[in-house]
Amino acid sequence: MPTGPIERHLAAIVAADVVGYSRLMGVDEKGTLATLKAHRTELIDPLIAAYKGHIVKTTGDGLLLSFPSIVEAVSCAVALQHGMAKRNQDIPADRCIEFRIGVNIGDVIVEKGDVFGDGVNIAARLEQIAPPGGICLSEDAYRQVRGKLEIPVADAGEQNLKNISNPVRVYRIEPSVAATVDVPPPPAESRRRRPVRVVAGAAMVAVMLAAVVWIAVLRDRPEVSRTVETSKPIAANAMPIIAVLPFANQTGDASQDYFADGVTEEVINALGRFNTLRVIGRNAVLRYKQKPPTQEEIASELGATYLVAGSVRRSGKNVRIAAQLTEARADTLLWSDRYDGEIAEIFDFQDTIARRIAGTLAASIAQVEARRSLSQLKPNSNAFDLVLRARALGHASTRTVNRQFRELIAEAITLDPDYAMAHALLADALYSMAVLGWTEFPDRELSRGADEARKAIGMAPDEPDGYRVLGRILLARAEYDQAENALKRAIEINPSDANALAAWGAVQSFTGAIAGAVDSLQLALKLDPVLIPGHVFDLAVAYYLARRHEDSLRIAERGIARYPDFPMFNAVAAAAAAQLGRKEQAARYVEALRRRLPFLDLDTLGSRFKDPAHRAYLREGLKQAGI
Repeated sequence: MPTGPIERHLAAIVAADVVGYSRLMGVDEKGTLATLKAHRTELIDPLIAAYKGHIVKTTGDGLLLSFPSIVEAVSCAVALQHGMAKRNQDIPADRCIEFRIGVNIGDVIVEKGDVFGDGVNIAARLEQIAPPGGICLSEDAYRQVRGKLEIPVADAGEQNLKNISNPVRVYRIEPSVAATVDVPPPPAESRRRRPVRVVAGAAMVAVMLAAVVWIAVLRDRPEVSRTVETSKPIAANAMPIIAVLPFANQTGDASQDYFADGVTEEVINALGRFNTLRVIGRNAVLRYKQKPPTQEEIASELGATYLVAGSVRRSGKNVRIAAQLTEARADTLLWSDRYDGEIAEIFDFQDTIARRIAGTLAASIAQVEARRSLSQLKPNSNAFDLVLRARALGHASTRTVNRQFRELIAEAITLDPDYAMAHALLADALYSMAVLGWTEFPDRELSRGADEARKAIGMAPDEPDGYRVLGRILLARAEYDQAENALKRAIEINPSDANALAAWGAVQSFTGAIAGAVDSLQLALKLDPVLIPGHVFDLAVAYYLARRHEDSLRIAERGIARYPDFPMFNAVAAAAAAQLGRKEQAARYVEALRRRLPFLDLDTLGSRFKDPAHRAYLREGLKQAGI
């Protein structure tokens, strides 16, 4: 047990152990030691250093490693197994040195260079159940790397690990996968690691931020023209990815958190308008609000190339908002600025930034956005404050909260009848009332919501909010063609709008564009991993219809674990398991579905698919499952 002062921190832990070490030593002790030493010197230790790991301890046949990032930990584990498979190609099977590896992320206790705690214990137990040449991940570890590493991972279900009180859901990278997969490259070497200093940021600095990002992206290209030309489309995988960290409330009054959160969301929304950028959704960065992370942690966990950090200080009618933009991997400060003034004047700051863009190298990208900003009506400052309060409250958690949300928005509209955002948010709240069963007249509320959404579009035709909510309402009414038009326009304005992308994916699924549905829903969940369960369900169904049954089952099982109040995940899990020939597993999901929804009308399942073949295929899987 550790003694003295206890230091705790979050760490990614890798436990690795040689398979059959005692047998190998019994056969050829000298040769085994020499071979293991060569593996360490030529492969393993260089990989640990390249992926920024730290050797905590070694035993004769094992290693305990610590990494600042779970993405780097898993990448290093895969690279190690990949390298060992190559080195063992020409070695007799009874002389091969193979490793089992377990990976976990969790709270650890640090004392005198050693680490202790459940975070370490779980990694060690995972290593024990890993196949030779393979890797086992805890659910916590898997959740942090999914979507960031292109590595097939199998769900091994819940496992009772020795001396671990609660079952742990385990994910496995098979030996054949580790041996053949493209190894994730080590991170670029940064000059130094330092915590992100959460200093200043402004709701209306988005245009300038995008301009500076593109200066950074373009700065190494030779002979860049300084004239304004139409920018060419950029491939999705080449797009800069920006994460806007929650702006710090430096007012000293916790009741003003909503204002700082609102500023954060304004920056995210404004940056998302650039079709040459990808912007991580607000929900994905919320976990960083209380714990200042390092540049490397954020870059690895979110896949971000650029970071925006900021703070807000408000006193009466006066406000100070400032921001800084950094290049995540290189830890380079690219731009910073500060705004001091009255809340009523905050919208003018956007114009100032837009004018500054006109003289930059990025003017070709920002010109349309800047012009739109300059011509946009500025809302009443008190109405703006009410909208921020309402957004902090949300409208989809309970009936009471939904009512409180609508009251705040109604007050904002009274103060500023031409505030497009307020009308769009009212439409969102009416949509939630209808689809969540908080009204006896859902069709009437959907109709009211559509009217409010169209008002928002009429007032601000270059804003995505009205189009997005109109598309969702039309989707709920199965008016797919009109929903498609509205959602396409929302995504055209803001390609990083996760909710619009997810709704568009559902439309594609219902209309038969299954491959497109998978792409849209995957991107939506990458930008915002905590979207509503209905969108996760849509992805599970899309995978099923695409005959990707393993992926469908994986997503459905994740939904069952995370959203116990959404029992329909059991239906698609049962169908996918049945198509995979796993009858017992499918039967368990059928039992759970019948227990949770005893009066479910199965004839309604798949009724919204335009293509009868898709409904038939879903019903085929359910029939095989025993329904």
